[in-house]
Amino acid sequence: MMNRVSAHRALLFLLLIILSRQALAIPAAWDRSDTDWQTRTSAHFELHYPARYDQMARHALSIAERVHAELVPFFQQQPDERTQMVLVDDYDYSNGWATPFPFAQIRLFASPPEDVGGLEHMDEWLHGLIRHEYVHILHMNMSRGVTRSGRNVFGRLFWLFPHVFTPSMFTEGLAVYLETNRKLGYGRLDSNSYAMRMRMELDSHQGDDLNQVVVPLRDWPRGKHYLYGAYFWQYLADTYGEASMSRYLNQYSSQLIPYVMQNRVARKVFGKSFPALWNDYRQWLLAGFTPQIEQLKAHDVAGVALPVLPGDQQITTVQNDTLLQVIDNGEDRAEISRWQVAAGEGWQAQALTPVKGVSDVDIAADGTLAVSRLIHHASGRDLNDVFLWSESAGWKRISKDLRLRKVRWLPDARQLIGSRKVHGLSELWLLQRDGDARMLWQSTDTTVLGSFDVAPDGQSLVASVKRPQQGWNLEKLDLGTLRWQALTDTRAIEHQPEFLPDGRILYSADYDGVFNLYVLQPATGMVEQWTQVLGGAFQPRWLNGQVAYQDYTSEGYQLKVLNPRALTSFSIASRQGRYDYPPSVSETVPSERSDYSPWPTLMPRYWLPLFSFDDYSSALGLATSGNDAVGRHTYSIAALWDFNQDWADVSATYLYDTRWSLLWNRSHSYTDLNTGLDDDYYAKREDLLIARRDHVVDALEDQLQLHLGLVADHEKIERAPAGIDRGEGFEETLAGVALSFDNRELYRNVPGIGWGTYADLVYESNDVLNSDYNGDQWQARVNHTFDLPGRNTLSFGVAGGVADRGAEPFSIGGQNGEDALLFGRDQFALPGYEDNAQIGHKYYSGMLRLDRWLTRVERNWGMMPLGLGDISMGVWAQTANAWFRGQHRPQLSAVGAELGVDVVLGYNLVLPVALGVAHGLDDDLGETKGYLRTAVLF
Repeated sequence: MMNRVSAHRALLFLLLIILSRQALAIPAAWDRSDTDWQTRTSAHFELHYPARYDQMARHALSIAERVHAELVPFFQQQPDERTQMVLVDDYDYSNGWATPFPFAQIRLFASPPEDVGGLEHMDEWLHGLIRHEYVHILHMNMSRGVTRSGRNVFGRLFWLFPHVFTPSMFTEGLAVYLETNRKLGYGRLDSNSYAMRMRMELDSHQGDDLNQVVVPLRDWPRGKHYLYGAYFWQYLADTYGEASMSRYLNQYSSQLIPYVMQNRVARKVFGKSFPALWNDYRQWLLAGFTPQIEQLKAHDVAGVALPVLPGDQQITTVQNDTLLQVIDNGEDRAEISRWQVAAGEGWQAQALTPVKGVSDVDIAADGTLAVSRLIHHASGRDLNDVFLWSESAGWKRISKDLRLRKVRWLPDARQLIGSRKVHGLSELWLLQRDGDARMLWQSTDTTVLGSFDVAPDGQSLVASVKRPQQGWNLEKLDLGTLRWQALTDTRAIEHQPEFLPDGRILYSADYDGVFNLYVLQPATGMVEQWTQVLGGAFQPRWLNGQVAYQDYTSEGYQLKVLNPRALTSFSIASRQGRYDYPPSVSETVPSERSDYSPWPTLMPRYWLPLFSFDDYSSALGLATSGNDAVGRHTYSIAALWDFNQDWADVSATYLYDTRWSLLWNRSHSYTDLNTGLDDDYYAKREDLLIARRDHVVDALEDQLQLHLGLVADHEKIERAPAGIDRGEGFEETLAGVALSFDNRELYRNVPGIGWGTYADLVYESNDVLNSDYNGDQWQARVNHTFDLPGRNTLSFGVAGGVADRGAEPFSIGGQNGEDALLFGRDQFALPGYEDNAQIGHKYYSGMLRLDRWLTRVERNWGMMPLGLGDISMGVWAQTANAWFRGQHRPQLSAVGAELGVDVVLGYNLVLPVALGVAHGLDDDLGETKGYLRTAVLF
């Protein structure tokens, strides 16, 4: 028996995986009632945006045209068509992305950075964002010779973009290198936060080798491919010159077999392969950083570490002698914990409450916590809202889409002041405990408000503020007059200020190239230095005579407590210095405005040849896909014409936002009768139509959803040997409604789901539309994962269903089932048994599984596109039963074990592979089988 349905579907799924990796069309968030999309067109760009952002859109286009003029000489190429840019304000964090597929496109988040991480070190945040993303477009779009000729035939076929098939440290590193202007003093390579990260890498282990940086998955530091890649391009520029870098990029652009040609081109241009260049690069780094490391170690003054694992920078707040911390270690549920000194035992942490997505927290005099949380909405927006929590009353939400990222209580504990970024502007809001809110202040230009704190008397606040064409300084805002007063005017990044009880201001700054803790006396302008660390000191909190802060180490941010003393003192006036950046644009470029239309960007941009040959058929075809610039409409089509059989296999999908989806698939399969005669086979055609409407209703932070679905499956014998009746075929058409709940969480250091519950209840009917079946069916399932200590999880699941007598029966057995479907599922996997081991109109299934993380490899095989990530192990037990009414069948049980390995393909595509063995416990039907299972994670 040969089944080409599986082969064709596997091919189509593989194509979708590849294309999704390269051309993930992320739709803009669902339109609000006041959203009117517009388009502005300049010489080299089209910018799509909500109409209320017209002023920002014109400014962004002017910046883009300037960036284009500056960068094209380096790349010596430019896109043949205008680059599509989309400006959105759907996220309460700073980011953006770029891809050359299916056309050159850039997404801009209208959200300026407000915290230290490198992004804050820019002349203007929008200029830095556009420049970085446009480097990606010019870089990945490069072609020459055979690749350029191939695009003339096949269009923008992904395989004809050699620079897409390079490690992300090359693409991201080059963008960071070219976003940086050391002469003027901006860009991540000019920032002390990037120098801090590399300094700690070199001090701890003399830096990563090439194999480690090529696959940046979960290891510290986060974004190591940006860090190592940027310094690597700087090394190439210092050693070989930018002309050699440009020559390498252009010569590699002609490689049709990209992965294996990287070292060959490097040897031709630089005289060395990338492994040899990397060894020289590490020596270059050590020579540059070692003197500073030795000097800092000789004068190190730091606090005592608390017994908590280092990791990402944590959120902390203080009340008297109590320190609260949001502990998120990547292997357990995030929790707000209270740190206190226990007699004879030192610092001890007590967990108070689990949390998720915390952006900021502050504690009132009565112990009530104000927590800003980032909530992922079904619409596609990621917005912050404020919640209150107390040990007696629990949680209470007091805002809805207010977007306050940082919050601070006023002394009366009845009101809060919060900051937010909307339309690219900074704002301060006054929020009451009952949820009433009003805006206090809004910036009128590119001024960016960073972290802030409220004075003990509640009459003023101090904030880190970035004024136009300057760096980050401390300013004081009188809450009565709403007038700002400058406290500092330096080239340092002064941030994370906190008032001390005596009115002085504690903060973090990088006056000497390293972030340390300082205290400013506003009345006199005198400053005391309290730390001298090797990494960096951040988020200081006054702790009843001590200072709690976070020290950047080679393993992450470590919470420490310091008994402060003045190491040095100086006048803030002695550090005076200004950037006086030139304006990002000198004039507004001409552009034409029109209503947005999806049609110009929806046309197919490439054609991928397909073929399939076997004993029964010879098929040739094409595949393509596309989306519009805003991402509202996404489609894919694959079609093959069988020249032996004179029929077609076709698969087509269409998505609208994240709400509507449509799939139509026509496929043929063949069954050999094994009679020894010619043409002794059946050919069966299946037409499958699946339509879904998700997010009909959403609730509980959009974790509860109502879905509608339609599944129409028609099968018939298309060809049979002479003299054999082909029959009428059959058709099943199910219309259904489903309710689902999903609050599952993924943790960086845990295999699979880290914690949470998925549940659904599905009703489907054969009687709404024409169907050869009749009656209704109900199904329900619940899966829950327990977060065990460490990197271990325990999961259980139960599922069951019942169908009317005239409905299609359920079946259990085999390795592959339809368990992942919401609608139209009637085949359920039970490893250790053959397919359809039991069938019936009733079924149930139960599962118990234990997973344990074993080790982290996170290394690549040189420059070849193959690497390994995490390795884990799982053991499981499952029982299931299917039966017809009036029947009694014994339940079927199985046990198994599997080894899970993250296989990394093409440097970025993580393919979890599970190699397992299953043993069916039934004496008659059970058997022992090995299996290989894969899934795709991005």
